[in-house]
Amino acid sequence: MMAEKRRKATSTKRKEEISELKAEIRKLRSELELKSELKGLQTSVKAPPLELVISENETLSSVLQQQQFDIARVHSTLPPSLELHSLCTRICLKKSWAQRSAKLLSLREQKFRAAHEYITTRSQHSPSYSSDERFETANGDVCCSIFQTVHFPGVKSLKQVYDAVLFSMNNVEISICERLGHITTRDDYDCADSSIYNARMVSTNDMGITTEVSGIMFSRFFDSTDRSFTDTPCGMLVIDSVDEDELYPYVPSERVRKDVSAAFVLTADKPQLEGDNLVVTLRRAAFVKLHYPEFGMSEAVWQELQQDVARWGDVTTRAIRSVLYSVP
Repeated sequence: MMAEKRRKATSTKRKEEISELKAEIRKLRSELELKSELKGLQTSVKAPPLELVISENETLSSVLQQQQFDIARVHSTLPPSLELHSLCTRICLKKSWAQRSAKLLSLREQKFRAAHEYITTRSQHSPSYSSDERFETANGDVCCSIFQTVHFPGVKSLKQVYDAVLFSMNNVEISICERLGHITTRDDYDCADSSIYNARMVSTNDMGITTEVSGIMFSRFFDSTDRSFTDTPCGMLVIDSVDEDELYPYVPSERVRKDVSAAFVLTADKPQLEGDNLVVTLRRAAFVKLHYPEFGMSEAVWQELQQDVARWGDVTTRAIRSVLYSVP
């Protein structure tokens, strides 16, 4: 007996509808551009009346605008990502060191695969270099979904940029102190092997509010002999937050919890001409959740804290550039 086909989720249908509308917009834009080019050509072929050209262009522009309104309408019906973001995995760590290490090792391939698939899919039809979407959950948590594309021209190799990203992430608490002025410390807990580590970051801003992040980072450079995810070399760093830690629990009575799930994927763009500089592209996606504080805090301070929710990512990008180009 054939299994029944699974019904598509509403969010999936909405995303497909948005994709179709965007394709239609691209088609209409191409038609408008073509008409503009033809309008400027003076050939032996008799040109159509100017009034007809203007009328057709106005019609196409009106349809294009309506399509954009339709995208906005459909987008407004999409539910926020919340905890269902593709980069998020529920992670619970036990007290036993053996169990903790086993858990981290079991997650590694899964996290790399999910990160590569998400970044590839997310950037496939999106020409934008940066996007930042924010929303609030029913219980007051503030979430931020970020996607960013950064180019590093004139570098020596893909591996050089990967090493710079890895160095910057391993020293991010220093960059936060220097660039934001927040007193930040990091406690390293687990290190299943050289490519995985678990650490807690505690940071106090200039208003005296302390946030904490308990996260795991997976890193790996995939050279030309490693075709686990792609036929071309790439570098990946994947970060995810720990949901529960029996050995090092969160302290919500004193600190605001911040969850960070992020993926960094590095690829090299082949020079078009001999002598052209190598360009390495970093595609970074992050989902950040700032938990509503369980201790007293004024609305003004809470709003200020929300403004800082994604600044660590900007600090990291600046730190990478500093390593590569020796600039402040």
